Amino acid sequence: MGLFDWLTGGNKTDEKVSRAPRGSAPFKITYKFSPLRLKAHKDSKVNMVITVTNTSGAKQLTSVDLNLPKGNKTGLDTSSNQKQHEARLGELGAGESKSFSVNIYGSPMTKRAEIPIKIIAYAHYLNYKKVLEQTSKTAKLRVI
Repeated sequence: MGLFDWLTGGNKTDEKVSRAPRGSAPFKITYKFSPLRLKAHKDSKVNMVITVTNTSGAKQLTSVDLNLPKGNKTGLDTSSNQKQHEARLGELGAGESKSFSVNIYGSPMTKRAEIPIKIIAYAHYLNYKKVLEQTSKTAKLRVI
């Protein structure tokens, strides 16, 4: 055991840690709309079901944020004022999935467009105030 063993690579111990590869996402996010499209210039709504799967090898305290862009006449309430939603899913075990649904509302002022919806899943440490990792995905809702 020499002073410069760390430099020459000598005296290594075999430590194997069962962790996800660096740079891989801790969550898999899937979504679906029912019906597939929102109607323009009418009071209508679309149900969006979001499923989050824990792809890391450990239990994670999980929350999901959903963000609609400003400027269009869609929202998470009937008056289209609310543009973001947070769902606290609790602890997800390795490989476990949880789903939740959100209604997206249109109004008579809603115009034809493709609306990007940002979905962000967070892995927390101890409580919901500290964030370890995050995974994001953008969904597109068509308004016709």
